[in-house]
Amino acid sequence: LKMRVGGLLLLLLAVAAPLASAFKAHEFRYCQDTSFCRRHRKFDGSKSEATYHLDTLKHGEGGASFVGKLSNEMDKDRSLSLTVTALADGMIRLHINEEGSLHKRYEVQDVLVGDTATKPFSPKPTLTIQDGVATVTAGDRAIAIDLAPKPFKAVVTLKGVPVVALNSRNLMKWETYKDKGAAGALEDVTGDNDGLWEESFSGHRDSRPKGPASVGMDISWPGFKHVYGLSERASSFSLANSKGTGAARDEPYRLYNLDVFEYDVTPDRAHQPLYGAVPLMLSHSAKHSAGLLWLNAAETMIDVEDGTDGKDTHWFSESGLIDIFIMAAETPAEVQGQFALLVGTQFMPPLFSLGYHQCRWNYKDEQDVKGVDAKFDEHDIPYDVIWLDIEHTIGKRYMTWDRHLFPDPEGMQEDLASRGRKMVTIVDPHLKADQGYPVYAEAKKLGYFVRTADGGDFEGHCWPGGSSWLDYLSPQVRDYWASRFKTENYVGSTTQLYTWNDMNEPSVFNGPEITMQKDLKHAGDVEHRDIHNQYGFYMTMATYAGHNVLRPERRPFILSRAFYAGSQRYVAVWTGDNMAKWEHLAAATPMLLQLSMTGIQFCGADVGGFFYNPDAELMVRWYQAAAYTPFFRGHAHIDTARREPWLFGEEAMGRIRGAIRSRYTVMPYLYTQFHRAHTLGTPIMRPLWFDFPADESTYAMDDAWMLGPALLVKPVTKSGVTTTSVYLPTGAPGTPPLKWYPFKGSNAGKAGLFKKLWGHLQGTGGSQHAGGSTVNAESSMDSGAPVFQRGGTIVPTRERARRSTAAMMEDPFTLHVALSGGGEAEGELYLDDGDSTMHSKGHYASFRIVYNQNSELSCARSGGEGASPAHTIERVVVYGLSKEPKSVTAKQGGADSPLEFTYDKGAQVLLVRKPNVSLKEEWKVVIA
Repeated sequence: LKMRVGGLLLLLLAVAAPLASAFKAHEFRYCQDTSFCRRHRKFDGSKSEATYHLDTLKHGEGGASFVGKLSNEMDKDRSLSLTVTALADGMIRLHINEEGSLHKRYEVQDVLVGDTATKPFSPKPTLTIQDGVATVTAGDRAIAIDLAPKPFKAVVTLKGVPVVALNSRNLMKWETYKDKGAAGALEDVTGDNDGLWEESFSGHRDSRPKGPASVGMDISWPGFKHVYGLSERASSFSLANSKGTGAARDEPYRLYNLDVFEYDVTPDRAHQPLYGAVPLMLSHSAKHSAGLLWLNAAETMIDVEDGTDGKDTHWFSESGLIDIFIMAAETPAEVQGQFALLVGTQFMPPLFSLGYHQCRWNYKDEQDVKGVDAKFDEHDIPYDVIWLDIEHTIGKRYMTWDRHLFPDPEGMQEDLASRGRKMVTIVDPHLKADQGYPVYAEAKKLGYFVRTADGGDFEGHCWPGGSSWLDYLSPQVRDYWASRFKTENYVGSTTQLYTWNDMNEPSVFNGPEITMQKDLKHAGDVEHRDIHNQYGFYMTMATYAGHNVLRPERRPFILSRAFYAGSQRYVAVWTGDNMAKWEHLAAATPMLLQLSMTGIQFCGADVGGFFYNPDAELMVRWYQAAAYTPFFRGHAHIDTARREPWLFGEEAMGRIRGAIRSRYTVMPYLYTQFHRAHTLGTPIMRPLWFDFPADESTYAMDDAWMLGPALLVKPVTKSGVTTTSVYLPTGAPGTPPLKWYPFKGSNAGKAGLFKKLWGHLQGTGGSQHAGGSTVNAESSMDSGAPVFQRGGTIVPTRERARRSTAAMMEDPFTLHVALSGGGEAEGELYLDDGDSTMHSKGHYASFRIVYNQNSELSCARSGGEGASPAHTIERVVVYGLSKEPKSVTAKQGGADSPLEFTYDKGAQVLLVRKPNVSLKEEWKVVIA
């Protein structure tokens, strides 16, 4: 979002209250304004006529699933179908729909991938019935679901231990479709009858022509003290109670994609939904992890409160059906893998997109772009991408160029590309209603816009003024949109241009809650209320297809503000319109953890804050933190002061340069983690408990994160800080004690690298720390945010300062070897061409790197086809080596080569110079 007010009013507001929050609570609905929410919250399960019972469960067609019927006295003529499937990979699916429904209920499409959601466990799961309780068991995965008939409830167990309970509090409520004149159609069992057939908010009327159709159920998490997920919101990572003890506000969490202007990060606004929605909840204990996907794209509310043994939650959606996937395993990594099997993994991004991105609303013309690009080189600051916001177009007509400001956009893009850099332009979903604008005119002619309830093309207001919105639910519309990315249609574009999809919640300035009316119509006569949270998902699916049309053999890069479950297959995501305030820097960590653990793994927050003007200290600290997040972009509002790194003075610029270089230093490690996310669904940025699942001290922590398995990052989020308290996790009881080391990856500069790196490493005696301890880490402005390397890991880096990722492609590697208590370590390195889709055909090279108890460091190819690259290892740093070596020898191709090395006994650090072993064949470095 940008400012929705006129320039003069904006200026007056800025002068009057430059730091006052502009979050407008009155623009958004709360439970008291939302009839289906009131009804579900008032429903207490005490009405026997509303209680659902289960008929005997039996084998479904083919014996792969089990089916039954749910019914109650209140709607005895309208039973619900229940299908239970024990899925492959140890998941349970529970699907409930309305039989003989007056209107077809919308079922979410295009989110689930492959056949995981329908493929039953093999061998076929078993069904046993004892004392009326049906038990479906999925073979050797030891996951089972017990279904009690009267009243209906279900308990999922893992190895006999309950992990998720459904309807244990009898809160299942299903509003069956009725004719308005039918008996009972105008009243609800709770007695709250307002808003059943129409509802208004802030002058906007929802006609609700089909009447009430909400669905809900209570879901409990026995034995779990914390639940997580439900992105996106500015809240703690561990979800606080929304009602009862400890609730900051008696208001349920809400999943409803909205354009929220200057969002509030205080605890009593944790319920406020932001730009995207993933209806996934996670739980974790020392013994088990579990997850639940509530596959419904309508507005959804979730209450969280303390139960008698764990957490109680209550889920309810305005329409659609109940389609629940339950994941359970012994580790959080397994649960993330199960979720990835359902909705897909992170797309493998082009390497450039992992570099630093420079953006603002707006770089005003070609000369401005050239000047900014040149300044990065002048000040030896690496970056990969420069962005253009809405002002580069002709009157906010997307896929056009204002030729007065950008007379040669093709030449500008190719000039950037000549230095290994790219450009991103914004393309929003609202199309200016102008018959002279070809994108709009053709879509209008083809009938491709979202329609009003009475069938006409919907028109609302956004940046260009009167606009219409493409109906991306339609495959034909998505194909049309994809075709617009061809260079002959997007005139002025080249294959070096990438895309930013903003405002795609969708944002409608004159709509209810700044979005679309719920009674608008999509393809197939689907109401907008049914698919609201998927609108941005479908837009980015179409944009991704457009990139494939433009560059069939190269990887897309798209940034989106709106998202839904599965959006990680198409886009990166940022946290939207944050502010240049310390509390927003602090809030970025739990927000990004929330995104990462709900599948949206390529994520980041605008460096420096989008609104207001950060001082040099805040700007430096934000760069130091964001350098270790998956997506790394500086961005700013049009009315803020320019804030390129060189505008904060020499001292601050040097610190920002160091932070950005630290990003490029760890690029090989980061790219390897993206490959793991792409292939396994493993989050890149994750909470501490993900890697240390038995350490209960970490379960509520959300002010630090693990970047992959090796690096722990603790950002500085307060002014004036010189030391930071950092908790270093420990392993499970009975496992060897963990060690941690300050991570000393260099950002030294272009010259004197060895000398500077060694100076960086020396004098760190006593810097090894035991897991389970809290240390006061140096965190001055010069030393930056504390980063620790976990003992037992190896981190590959590239230490030479370059202008972009493209310029680093042939550079040699440094290996940072952090020894475990047992004197061992291992790591991996993934390499491909960084741009093409050939990796999907097996054309890549992965390597396993191991340091064993005999002080031998070895590297061998572990995956991929074709010849190994000729990259070399230019140095090895070993941390935690207690004894000074007498010799270091490289062994490769039958030759032994003695190596130069330096050892610091106090720091217990060994630095090996120029082993120059090549990745083309196996090698070994022997320390004796």
